[in-house]
Amino acid sequence: MTSTRDSNQTRRLVTVLFMGLLLLSSCKRSSTYITATKGEFFPGLSQPILVSSGSADAAEPTIAASPDGSVYVAWVNHGPNKEANVMISRFNRDGEIQGTAARVNLPPGTATAWRGDPPTVAVAPDKTVYVGWTARVDSKAGHATNLYLSSSHDQGQTFAAPVKVNDDTKPGDHGMHSLAVGSDGRIYMAWLDERSIAPVPMKEMKMDSSAKGHMESNRGLYYATSMDGGHTFSANQRVASDVCPCCKTALAVSSDGHLYLSWRQVLPGDLRHIAVASSSDQGKTFTAPKIVSDDQWVLAGCPVSGPSLSVDKNGVLSVLWYSAGTNGQTGLYWSQSNDHGSTFDARKLVSAGPTTGSPVVVTENGVMAGVWEGNEGGESKVLTSSLENRETTSNSFQVADHGEVPAAVLTEGHLFIAYIAKDSERQNIWLVYAK
Repeated sequence: MTSTRDSNQTRRLVTVLFMGLLLLSSCKRSSTYITATKGEFFPGLSQPILVSSGSADAAEPTIAASPDGSVYVAWVNHGPNKEANVMISRFNRDGEIQGTAARVNLPPGTATAWRGDPPTVAVAPDKTVYVGWTARVDSKAGHATNLYLSSSHDQGQTFAAPVKVNDDTKPGDHGMHSLAVGSDGRIYMAWLDERSIAPVPMKEMKMDSSAKGHMESNRGLYYATSMDGGHTFSANQRVASDVCPCCKTALAVSSDGHLYLSWRQVLPGDLRHIAVASSSDQGKTFTAPKIVSDDQWVLAGCPVSGPSLSVDKNGVLSVLWYSAGTNGQTGLYWSQSNDHGSTFDARKLVSAGPTTGSPVVVTENGVMAGVWEGNEGGESKVLTSSLENRETTSNSFQVADHGEVPAAVLTEGHLFIAYIAKDSERQNIWLVYAK
């Protein structure tokens, strides 16, 4: 159990970071976001650290913390002829790389990913590193993928042969996946799956210019678990139907074993709302889905923005999501549940205005923060805000200029954020952290 001293240290560190940055907002109260001089980073954050290297375009970052305080950043290197590799690097609590980057997928070049569906990474209590990723499958019907889990027992330097998670054999799409590991080492994976629907050929998929979302068939939400360190998985279980097809799923497991699964549900009338289901028996059964908030977001397309979940040491569940519905302002919202997802507090507005992709909520010792990709003046920026005792909208602050697709983790009072940044030649993965 975390000591009172550690908890207070975490609070002081993050509070100083947020309060210092919020003080800077007084000169720019007219803006939702606080901007900085290009290339300048706010106090409390490190200078950006280059994670990726080489000639490939690096994208789709993800991040997780280890029990020893180190952090793993995984991403995808995209090469010619649709070749792609999932890479991973380990950093200590001071942001220093440990060893060299390793390739996760075997054989090389077989991975696939896009900005809405990055790899997933989690570290077990015994420090085993797990990476979920998708591989392309040759199919006459069009795009098809399989979902895999790879494991490392040497701090991410080498990975065992991957284990296929989806148990269907007909080529189809398996993606928008999420990964969590319980305190007992049990592995949970969830994903969107088209095995029970008639897939729409890629050439017939359309973009709704008004909605700025993908137009394709809804998906089923599937789930599986492993009790033997990822060597085998349980039979796939469908949890929900009519799920928004391009919105990321989310998983979280509490210290007492409660499992939470979230997704964007498509309701009659093309309402697209965030749903949560929970399990108290390690995923054998789930509660009926609970809609977190009646956002009244009607969209004839997929917004490519899913929920994020985090559960604290007291079992309080936090949900962060984006809505452009008619019930309230367009923006990022946050809600909590104190009864295992049976009911949710009235949502609170975190940031008004449009966001891109799925946001991230992180929690540690009562400290909560949201991280997301916003847009100001036509430029993508990585933004963050404290969520503690939030009653009204307050200014968010900028973490990175021209940053995209952020991933974040809060560990031992250090807030780590990985993101994409482009230059004139290629894009790379960068890492910043709160000192």
